[in-house]
Amino acid sequence: MKPIDDIASDIEMFVQLSSKLEMICKYIKIPLEASPLYNFRDALSHYIKLYEATTDEEKIRQEASIDEHLFRGIKDICVFIIIEMKEKASEALNEAGDRVKEHDFRKLWHKYKKMEIEIRKGTEASINRDLDSFIQELSNLVIETKQVFDKYHFSF
Repeated sequence: MKPIDDIASDIEMFVQLSSKLEMICKYIKIPLEASPLYNFRDALSHYIKLYEATTDEEKIRQEASIDEHLFRGIKDICVFIIIEMKEKASEALNEAGDRVKEHDFRKLWHKYKKMEIEIRKGTEASINRDLDSFIQELSNLVIETKQVFDKYHFSF
């Protein structure tokens, strides 16, 4: 079992990560889906139950539920953004009209596909260690995508 302060830190990390993801959504002009908010609410509910728990078994159960909800909320929004960006890259690929543009858009699509596979195979244990760097990588890829779209005068 983790100390309750460490679990509170995980919840704080969730808020920071979901804030970064919300900024990505604003940048690419897509509405933030509700999943992270519902999962945050559920994690807080389990946090209250953890705080009130009297047995180790109940504390372990609540800790596991908190980890699951925090990871699921972040994972869901990452997948949502990746799918949106893959779709944008695919549409641009279909409209490209020449091999150089097609190559650049296909390369972006594959980068998003690779990220999608990576996030879908992740586990709850990676909430603090891996998700922050994953979100930074996703943010960088979104910026790269915008630059490629601008280079070829495609609307983003």
